[in-house]
Amino acid sequence: MVNSSPSLDVSMHRPLPKARSEGLVIRKYGGSSLATPGMVNDVAEEVAGIAAAGTRMVLVVSAMGDTTDRLIALAGEFAEPPAPRELDQLMATGEQVSAAVLAMALTERGIEAVSLSGDQAGIEVSGEPGAAAIVGVDPGKIVAWLRSAQVVVVAGFQGRDADGELLTLGRGGSDTTAVALAAALGGAECEILTDVHGVRTADPRIVPDTRPVRTVSYDTMVELAGLGARVLHPRSVELARRHGVAVRVAHSSESGPSTVVAAGEASLEGTPRVIGIAHERDVRLVRVQVSPSGPDQYARVLATLAGSGVRPENLSWPDPGELRFTVRGSEPLGPPIGALAMELEARSTVLEELGSVSVVGTALLDPPGFLPELLRILAGRRVTVPSMTTSQSRLTAVIPADAVDTTVRALHDSFGLAEDAR
Repeated sequence: MVNSSPSLDVSMHRPLPKARSEGLVIRKYGGSSLATPGMVNDVAEEVAGIAAAGTRMVLVVSAMGDTTDRLIALAGEFAEPPAPRELDQLMATGEQVSAAVLAMALTERGIEAVSLSGDQAGIEVSGEPGAAAIVGVDPGKIVAWLRSAQVVVVAGFQGRDADGELLTLGRGGSDTTAVALAAALGGAECEILTDVHGVRTADPRIVPDTRPVRTVSYDTMVELAGLGARVLHPRSVELARRHGVAVRVAHSSESGPSTVVAAGEASLEGTPRVIGIAHERDVRLVRVQVSPSGPDQYARVLATLAGSGVRPENLSWPDPGELRFTVRGSEPLGPPIGALAMELEARSTVLEELGSVSVVGTALLDPPGFLPELLRILAGRRVTVPSMTTSQSRLTAVIPADAVDTTVRALHDSFGLAEDAR
């Protein structure tokens, strides 16, 4: 039986009282798992087998395959750039199609199923088009459907704001939808099914002998996800940590190892160790010179950039009057940096064709210390490092983009992360 629970307010940082729903499976299927009609039918066959045994399920789905890219391209045929609100109206249809066809496939197999948009599922959001955040979930709507249906299929990545506007959540939105529903429905675990066998020690497309990370703490997973490991979005992990939802990452169609993201053990969290190597390929390093220098002027720089939609990271001010930061992604920086120079009479330089490599783990700066080895690897390959950020949980070096792959492989090998090294 599924019990109702209080509405989820994901903006709250205190523990959320909730009734645990025994026997309820909450699972998200990524777009790569639903890329073709045949793959949708394969998912329906698996889900039908579980539901036939009496288990009730809430499924969150992403858009099929490359649907999102095709919808963006379609919008570009009519407007450049498309109006953000209208683009959200279009983008949300991808997940709604996935939900509807999967519900149809389940019904065809004798399983009572219903598809719901984010709004119909009780998901309330706020923010701007393409970058909204979930602020509440009314679980009563899904609970009511579960009384008459074995499986409820929810379109991820979307919701309605207080004014009734449809908004999408941005990259990783379906992961966040699934975790939010698990928290609101009292699920102890949320399953994220995709095309990989859990979280690996590095990107297997670069390093062929990666090994699975069987368990990882919320904190470490936030670092991995935020630094380039794209198995989970950082927002979904933060939400899971806040509400005590364990997240299991597994392959959608093949048996094999999986990864559980949950609260870490104190004894392990204090042990110096490397857990994985993350990377980014599109990084720019920006240097801004302002006069007069000082915290107030730096604050004006950052406020001006934020107003232009630029998200600076790895901030430093090595010399008086100079502010340095990195920006991820490939969006043109010319317009916002030009506006900055005009408004603040600043001079700026943007270094392109950079990437980053990050060593992620615990107690990384404690003895024996992993920073010297990272620097040794970079120096041995004559890799220039225009920027570096260090903490106990990650060591990040900004390097030329064409050196990323070889550096990731060298670090993975040097820190003994290969499958046959354990």
